Amino acid sequence: MLTSKEIIERTGISRATLNNYIASGLVPRPQVLPPGPEHGAAPRIGYFPDDTVARVEEIQRLKAQGWSIARIAGHLVAQPPVQAPAGRPGVPPPAPVTPVAAAAAAAGRAEPGAAPPLTLGLPSGEVGHPAYLVDNAFRITWANDEARADSLSPLSPLVRRAAPRGESVLSPLLAIAADPVGEAILRFHLLVAQARGATAGSLFRGLAPQEASRLQGLFDTLRPGEAGLLMQAGIPAGGGLPARTVYAVQFREGVLFAYAAQDESGSVAVPVPARRPVAAPAVTPVAVLVSTLQDAGGLWVRLSAQEYFELLNEIWAELDQIFRLHRGRAGPQGGELLVCYFLPQAGSSHLWNALAAAHRVREAMRQLSHQWQVRKGWDIELAMNVGIDEGQEWMGVVGATGEGALRVVGDTADHAEQLSRVSRAGAILVTRSLLGKLPAEQRERLKFGVPRIEGARGEAPLLFTFARLADIAAPSAVPARVADLAAAELIDLHPDNNDTSRPQEG
Repeated sequence: MLTSKEIIERTGISRATLNNYIASGLVPRPQVLPPGPEHGAAPRIGYFPDDTVARVEEIQRLKAQGWSIARIAGHLVAQPPVQAPAGRPGVPPPAPVTPVAAAAAAAGRAEPGAAPPLTLGLPSGEVGHPAYLVDNAFRITWANDEARADSLSPLSPLVRRAAPRGESVLSPLLAIAADPVGEAILRFHLLVAQARGATAGSLFRGLAPQEASRLQGLFDTLRPGEAGLLMQAGIPAGGGLPARTVYAVQFREGVLFAYAAQDESGSVAVPVPARRPVAAPAVTPVAVLVSTLQDAGGLWVRLSAQEYFELLNEIWAELDQIFRLHRGRAGPQGGELLVCYFLPQAGSSHLWNALAAAHRVREAMRQLSHQWQVRKGWDIELAMNVGIDEGQEWMGVVGATGEGALRVVGDTADHAEQLSRVSRAGAILVTRSLLGKLPAEQRERLKFGVPRIEGARGEAPLLFTFARLADIAAPSAVPARVADLAAAELIDLHPDNNDTSRPQEG
C-alpha cells in the first residue's frame, strides 16, 4: 500500500495532478484510514494500491506521446487497477458513513451572508427510498440497497450483472433510455450535470465510443433550466411502474439522487427538502483571487482546437481541486480567466487560504507546463498570472440559484483583476492591504517583495517592501484608478503543519 506522498515522490507529479487523475477515474480513490505511528500528527492517511506508481507512469508516458486524457482513459478501461486495500495491517476499516449524514453535514456548513442551511427531510440512519451518490464526474460512489432492488430505481435492472459503484451512472441510464420514461430520467441527470457546470469531456470520459456519441448528441440538445441546491423532476408512469419524482441535492462533494413514488393526486408520499431560497445580497469580508492564463491567444494559434480546449480543461481541473481544498468558492469565469472567492470560516483564515491556494496553483502550473513541454517538444512556459486583494464587498447571486452564480462587486474584485493582468510569468501579486491584515505569525512565513525598478534585469528583488502598481507594470500602462495601488509579489510561502487551512493528506 502506498500513501499519496510516496506516489508523488516516486513519480514526480504534483498533488494537484494526482487529485486530477483520481477525479478523472484514471487512478483509484484511496482508502482513507487512521494514521500509523510513522505519520506523526496527520489526522488521516489515504492508501493506494501497490500498482498506482506504475499506473501513473503509464499515464505520463502516454501523455508524453501526445495522447489526450480521454484516449488514455479509454485505454486504461481495459486495464483496471487493483482494488484499493481493505485496510492497513492491524487497523480495522473505518465505519461506513451514510450519504445522508454526509450530505446533512455538508449542507449545514453555512457561508457568511448565505441563506440558512438546508436540513434534509430524510431519516438520519437510512434514506428509506432508492438513492445513490455520484461524484463530479457522475460516477457512483454510494448506492443503498433500495437503489439495487426497488423497481423505482433506474439501477435495479442492471446491478445483478455488474456492481454500480465506481462506474458512470450515465451508462446504465443510457441502457434504459429507449422508452420515454428512461429518457426522462437520463435527461434529468444531464440537466443536473449542466447546472453543476460539468463538461461533456469529464462526464463521458471512459465510456464506450458509441455511448459517448449518443450522450453527446442528447447533451447538446438540452437547454439548461433554473439550477438550485435542490432540483426535481416528475417521471411519468410507464413500463408497469407508477409515476415518481426524482430529486437531486447538490453538495460540494457530489450529487445525491433519490426517488419517491407519487400518490394518485400526484403529490410525493414522503417529505423532501425545500428549495433553498436565493440569498439576498450582503456585505461580507472576502478575499478575491483572479488568475489569467498567460498568452492565451498565442496558445490558441499554436495548438489545435482540440488541444487548446484539452489544455483549458486540464488547467481548470487542477485549479478547481486546489480552490476547493482551500475552501474557495468559484466565481465568474471565462476561458482563460478564473475567479475564486475566499470567505471567513471557523477554524481558518480566509486571507491565508487565498495565499496558500495561489502558491499551490503556481506549483501545479509548473508541473503542467513541464508535461506539455515534453508532449509538444517546445520550451513555452505555461503560467497562470494571479492577483489577490481583500475587502468588505457586496456578494450576491446573479442569474440562478446555484452555487456557481456568486459574484462579488466592488473595488476588491477590480483590484484583483488588474493585479492579474499586470502579473507576468506566473507571479502572484498581492495588495499591501491584504498582507497588512495577516497576523504577525503568518506574515513571518511569507517572502514577498518588488522588482528593482532601476536595477539590472534579473537582479534580486527588494524584499518585504511594496511599490505602486504603475511602477510594477512599467513600461505597460495601468488604469489611473489603480495606478497608486500598493502591491508586492508573493515569492514564497511556508505552510505550518498545524495550519487548519492546509489540505489534509489523502
